[in-house]
Amino acid sequence: MRLRPLPILAALLLSAGAARAACPPGEGERLVLAAPASPAARALLGGAAVGPLPVVLAQANGAALPFVLDTGSGLTMLRPEAAAALDLSMDPDRATPITGIGGTSRMPNALLRHFQIGRRVFLNLSLPVAPGSGDEGGIAGIVGADLLRHGALELDLPAGRAVLHDSPACIAAPPPWPAEAIPVEVTGEGLVVVPLTLDGRPARALLDTGAVRTVLRQDRITDFGIPAAALRAPPAGTVFGTGGEAASFHIHEGATLRLGELTTAAMPIVIAPLPPSLPVELVLGQDILGTRRLLLSYAARRLWVGPSAR
Repeated sequence: MRLRPLPILAALLLSAGAARAACPPGEGERLVLAAPASPAARALLGGAAVGPLPVVLAQANGAALPFVLDTGSGLTMLRPEAAAALDLSMDPDRATPITGIGGTSRMPNALLRHFQIGRRVFLNLSLPVAPGSGDEGGIAGIVGADLLRHGALELDLPAGRAVLHDSPACIAAPPPWPAEAIPVEVTGEGLVVVPLTLDGRPARALLDTGAVRTVLRQDRITDFGIPAAALRAPPAGTVFGTGGEAASFHIHEGATLRLGELTTAAMPIVIAPLPPSLPVELVLGQDILGTRRLLLSYAARRLWVGPSAR
């Protein structure tokens, strides 16, 4: 597949110290937000107030379709219904291993001639076709880190903003609005890991804009003072992973999570299995992220967090 490369100037800006200058107001390309979280996803929240998933319109072979901007996935993927609706040919030479809560499965790939999100154009993609959870309300697929990491991503869902930044002046620069800078780790797959504390104990969390809820890895609950007996209570419901796998989850009430200076107290947190290969204790979802204004710079390895402009 052919991708537009990360601008070389990003590295020059960082080395020269120019990245300390704020991104000029009005820069970036605002995307069209397509839909809020589906009723099934809202039902999972138990009525809790939460920002919606960042669902935007993208062009797939000329058709305008809704895709989730998903920093928690290393790969851009199509849902089977979208591949069928677009009448895509399958890639005879490639399948993609996808790891979810149920393990690793090999998913078939489909050939997509043209994909465009904002002004970013990607040609001749071979994309894995994987089912979703059934809660996505007609989503055509997800845009993962393989495409998002070519710039910076700004999200302020309460204010209805989703912005892509490709300008050298902004790709590694702080925002022009008040925000706290949090250093992050970017894995080889493009996944973003942020430091935080849960109930006063340090943890690493996957920044996952495609997750409705924050999830604590169930095999690490005792590290955070939660007794193992919590898993013997009746499950609170079922959580779905990439590929459509399902697992029971429990709820830990009254957790206190601190991300930088942002503290969220008395929040219910999901306890569920996470893939063993994921190098984190938590997945940080929209119940935390969806209430704030965010700027994620892959080049600067920074997450800026501030209040919504709503």
